[in-house]
Amino acid sequence: MPQTIVRLPIVWGLVSIPVTVHAAVEPHLVPLHQVHTRCGGGRVRLRRYCEREGIEIPYEEVARGYEAADGRLVVLSEADLADLPLPAARSIEVLGFVDAGRIDPLALDRAYFLGPGEAAVARPYTLLRDAMREAGQVAVVRVALRTRESLAAAAAAAAAAAAERGYRQVRIFDSAE
Repeated sequence: MPQTIVRLPIVWGLVSIPVTVHAAVEPHLVPLHQVHTRCGGGRVRLRRYCEREGIEIPYEEVARGYEAADGRLVVLSEADLADLPLPAARSIEVLGFVDAGRIDPLALDRAYFLGPGEAAVARPYTLLRDAMREAGQVAVVRVALRTRESLAAAAAAAAAAAAERGYRQVRIFDSAE
């Protein structure tokens, strides 16, 4: 089984089933580097450069900032970011169940496998997975993975449940334009 990304419980009502989240696909990209052609292939490195002071700065002095509508820059610390409310940060919250055909595959972005978090919960996990498969239902869930909260579809797939994160923007094509 692939490496576990995170361990979270699937929660709805008073039911909580611990699961592990695994990447369902792995990229097959050839790792290419930027190189300097004139000198015969020296690696090109990206450096952090302060526009205001005109100097290169170390990573430890870099923070995140938000530019307000009036042009002011608000600098956020790691503590500020940690205090942001992410209600789904510690669970996969089931919002409801829908027929599998009602989920538009164009709106889905990344696929993940869910597995039982520990041997003791294999039975309730299997019960949930099989019940969704037999009913042809998909769970609409809210989950936060890698600091981004989004809606996802959790469906029974083969021997595991799969969650597909859906935050991709779907373009509307209008032939009248």
